[in-house]
Amino acid sequence: MIAPCAVPQTRAADRQWYVVRTKARKEDFAVQQLEQRGVRVFLPRILEYARDQIAPLFPGYLFVHIALAEQYYRVVWTPGVRSFIAFGAVPTPVHESVIGLIAASAGDEGVIRPLAPFKRGDRVQIRSGPLAGLVAVIEQPCSQRGRVKILLDFLRQGASVELPVALVDRV
Repeated sequence: MIAPCAVPQTRAADRQWYVVRTKARKEDFAVQQLEQRGVRVFLPRILEYARDQIAPLFPGYLFVHIALAEQYYRVVWTPGVRSFIAFGAVPTPVHESVIGLIAASAGDEGVIRPLAPFKRGDRVQIRSGPLAGLVAVIEQPCSQRGRVKILLDFLRQGASVELPVALVDRV
């Protein structure tokens, strides 16, 4: 009697993280399909500040932890998956520390919650442009267009100005 062929087990050390490109807005579907195939998946999410919605941190991409030689086709033929990200012919692994850093930022529930950049009444200094160096007060926090409305005390006159949030720093 011939013994059945043993399937080699991959050690955890043989597995690496890779970036997979998904079909447009199909990240959740791809995660579900990959997990059904026994693939470890990491889809980092972020709370979008201006919209109060949770969305993928990297829209259209997710991370898989696999032994490439054994699981390449299992991943690439999964519904919702387009391809691996590769610089050359072979998919490029992502260092474990990068995944660790993102996962640590995501917290227990797996969602990165960025701090609101500014709130009404915060004192800020304009970083660059014609008003560089002036100190102002936030009148209206960050809009969906990424702009803040500030109140300047300019020559004893209150002037309201709208600027890109990147041009102001907390004082």
